[in-house]
Amino acid sequence: MRRSLSFLFLLLAAGVAPASAAPLGLAWGVVGEPASEGVTAPGTVAEHLEFLQAHGWQPIRLGDLARTADTAQAVVLTFDDPTSAALYVLPLLELYGMPAVVTVGAAQGADPAVAPALAMLARSPWIELVPRVDAAGEPVAGDAVRCGAPLAAALGEEPSLSALHAALTAQLAVLRRASAVAPTAVAWAPGTWSGAAEAVAASLGLATQLPTFDTMPPPLSGSRVARYAVPSWAGIWAIAQAAVRWDPAEHPVRFVEVDAAWMCAGGDPEARLQRILAVVRRLGLNGVRLLPGDAAGAWFPTTGAAVRGDVIGPLARSLRAAGVSWIAVDVPTTGDGGREVELGSDLARAVDLDVAVLPPTAVAGDRLGEAIRYMRPAARLAWRSGSGANPRAFGLAPLAPGLVPRRGATVAAADVRGPDREATDLAIAGWEWLGLPVELAERGLRGPLRGLAAFALPAAATTVPIAEAHGP
Repeated sequence: MRRSLSFLFLLLAAGVAPASAAPLGLAWGVVGEPASEGVTAPGTVAEHLEFLQAHGWQPIRLGDLARTADTAQAVVLTFDDPTSAALYVLPLLELYGMPAVVTVGAAQGADPAVAPALAMLARSPWIELVPRVDAAGEPVAGDAVRCGAPLAAALGEEPSLSALHAALTAQLAVLRRASAVAPTAVAWAPGTWSGAAEAVAASLGLATQLPTFDTMPPPLSGSRVARYAVPSWAGIWAIAQAAVRWDPAEHPVRFVEVDAAWMCAGGDPEARLQRILAVVRRLGLNGVRLLPGDAAGAWFPTTGAAVRGDVIGPLARSLRAAGVSWIAVDVPTTGDGGREVELGSDLARAVDLDVAVLPPTAVAGDRLGEAIRYMRPAARLAWRSGSGANPRAFGLAPLAPGLVPRRGATVAAADVRGPDREATDLAIAGWEWLGLPVELAERGLRGPLRGLAAFALPAAATTVPIAEAHGP
């Protein structure tokens, strides 16, 4: 950690800004004393603000986004708890002379106990109040892997989008009463932002989008600012990492590949999920690559192919909840461009994916990529090679203009002796994303961890091999 942080400070000291001029967004939750899980101490927030000020970052108002497009060190400060923002944050903003945004969720806006805080914030020239769309909360009943069961609900987003429209309309009314100003921006909790949801917000005059990310946020352009959810326990190192949009814990990427059909190959799917998580924890993996089916049948709700079950969405949500940083999903190849667009759209609707791995025939800027990016605007696109020594290799589009593309692959080795050597050779050649199928990982982990050393990240556990009972 010390070496990583020193490297980040060197970048900042040298004036190295993010690869994109997109403003940095930072989001703090509850601020209070004493600090605890989920509560950031006011002193810590002050340290963060001092760090930004000392390194030349310029806090801006949302109305200034268009005028600061070429400012490499513009930052949007946001706080997600109105009550603690009024008590602890507002004095800090006045002290440092920094504008900020306070986001208000539906439950907060409807709580009479929060009304005095909203009134205080609305009177401050340093604060802008905007609505926030929160996640649905705990998984609802039925949000589990379903093998072979027909989908009970009709495909489509109309009910959820109508509910979103009604909720935002109510939130806007609350904020107009509090501040006598119509908000023009909306914040999105992790996993709630999509192109369709953004269109609903825009129809209500909310033109600026503030999506939130638990991991390092991607650079977004135009009227979009990606917010990094600053952990409550984080020191200035978290701000330094966000400033260069780089978290050492997220790079390089080591992943396990899971074919959705494997989840339904016999036995309890929940037990198979636990087997995946055992591999992730033992190797310290930070990614997963999901194979959602093919032209003959899909493991997610779609009208583009026969539906074999609802696997990919619930599986991805479970892995995300378990701490997996990167979710990559392959888009099924059909040979029919229109059908692939349909499948890609439905897949992106079902999964909050980080990377969409497109068929080899897809090209940058085509309808398939655009359809996926409409549903998941922050998703990165990648393209399978489909040929050569390893047809499961892929190339990722650069994170931002001017950066080099990245390469990745699921190893082609079929026995436990080959993956480590193959992955080592690829890593030496500069490949950043490397993974292996879950069945191969289980077999390899029955022996010493060093047999899969090329996949093990520093967080990997070094005790208790995968049980023999977890055989395929």
